[in-house]
Amino acid sequence: MNKINWLDHIANLLVVILGISIAFYLESYKEEKANALQEEKYMQSLIEDLSADINVIDTLNKWNIYMSNSLVKLTQAATGRSFEEDSLVIYLLSSQYNPPFTPQLTTYESLKASGQMGLIDDFELRNQLVELYEQYYRGVRQYDEAIDQHLKGFFKPFYFKNVEFVGRNQVKKDFLRKPEFQNIMFAYRYLFLAKSEFYKSVQDQIEDTLEKLKKHND
Repeated sequence: MNKINWLDHIANLLVVILGISIAFYLESYKEEKANALQEEKYMQSLIEDLSADINVIDTLNKWNIYMSNSLVKLTQAATGRSFEEDSLVIYLLSSQYNPPFTPQLTTYESLKASGQMGLIDDFELRNQLVELYEQYYRGVRQYDEAIDQHLKGFFKPFYFKNVEFVGRNQVKKDFLRKPEFQNIMFAYRYLFLAKSEFYKSVQDQIEDTLEKLKKHND
């Protein structure tokens, strides 16, 4: 009976185990590198999206300041305070315009739909991104919709029914003292104030998230 060369068998087994281990390691390394590259692409795309969002919301916040002033003037006029008659028409017309914030959502929606949010390995940053898109952006949309409903349901119907032009930039002012107009304007003013304050917090949140994304991607 031939003597079994256990040393040779063990050496062969070790070679097989080592080969399998190396293969697993290389495959794992390849997958990690692919994930890192994919994460970098997503992060860069998110940086571009949020940079665009900042420009948009910054412009809208400047518009909100102008609109808030218009609504203050109209509510003051409705309660008998003096106002510049030449500006009354401008206030009335501008108050019917409610430009919405339309963020860039493609990258985030792609991450969410593909189930690849885990590619962002920074847990706190990932949570902040989800909070920004799912809470802050949803809140902006809800404020915009609420104001649109107020405009369509109350302000515009009253305007077309009661505001009478007597010249290019002149209107009869009897509508200003109607209780219906006063109620519409005070509700509009305070709703818009809440929206304006929320927009500022959203801009702060975008800027903070963008800064963290850039640091993470460096």
